[in-house]
Amino acid sequence: MPKLSASSHKRPRKLWWLVGVIIFALFALLQMPAAWIIEKYAPQSPYVQQVSGNIWQGSLIWQLPQTSTALSGAASWSWQPWQLFLGKLAADVDISTGQSRLNGQLAMRPSGWQVDDMSGKIAAETLASLVNWQLPNTPIQLNSVSLQRRAATGDKPAGFSQADGQLTWVGGEVGYPNAGKVLYITMPSMRAQLSSEQKNNKQLLHVNLLNNQDKRLGDLYLDGDNMLDVSLTQRLLENMAEYKGQAPQDTPVISVRQPLLNGLGANE
Repeated sequence: MPKLSASSHKRPRKLWWLVGVIIFALFALLQMPAAWIIEKYAPQSPYVQQVSGNIWQGSLIWQLPQTSTALSGAASWSWQPWQLFLGKLAADVDISTGQSRLNGQLAMRPSGWQVDDMSGKIAAETLASLVNWQLPNTPIQLNSVSLQRRAATGDKPAGFSQADGQLTWVGGEVGYPNAGKVLYITMPSMRAQLSSEQKNNKQLLHVNLLNNQDKRLGDLYLDGDNMLDVSLTQRLLENMAEYKGQAPQDTPVISVRQPLLNGLGANE
């Protein structure tokens, strides 16, 4: 029986040393303070404060100073190491502000980001901080919302390659400023069904607004450049006392295109 050479005994030993060094480096990386990472890659960010913990598990205080009233809250995360085998960095996240709370999974990869199984509620007080409207004291419920946004690559623009889940709202009376006065509309109970849609070589996030009878109230389309297209039907506008238009109920009677974030805290 041939004897094993001395070099054959050393190869496995070197391999295990290499594995050990990689594991040690990985755990050292995961123990790095999250505050140091934020400071390095997002220095002096106006949105993030009081970061604690490490990459594996931690929390922070966030704020949106550009809203009508400064909106702030907390977020915590717990890393999902097995997602590395799928080529992405992912964590379970919990986001809260006032009575609002969302929880789900957030993942990042070189080609973009995605949200999986996000559920919870956005309270009326949070909504009031985002728009300068009079809103009913009813929250928006998120039910298993999943989104996947692809970053721009070459000649392909950024867009939403996947979307699923729904938002529900029981509605109520909404008052919004327009041309120096407040207009009121009684919003019915509605469901917003999410999907992705291809239009003009762009992958859009489609929000289909439906009432309790699955009748169309309107459509929202969001592209990869954060441009929002809003289309509202005759059926929805019939809930406004001052509206006198006449058309088939499924007819779009209002169409608006505007940047998504520019509307936050606006008075018009």
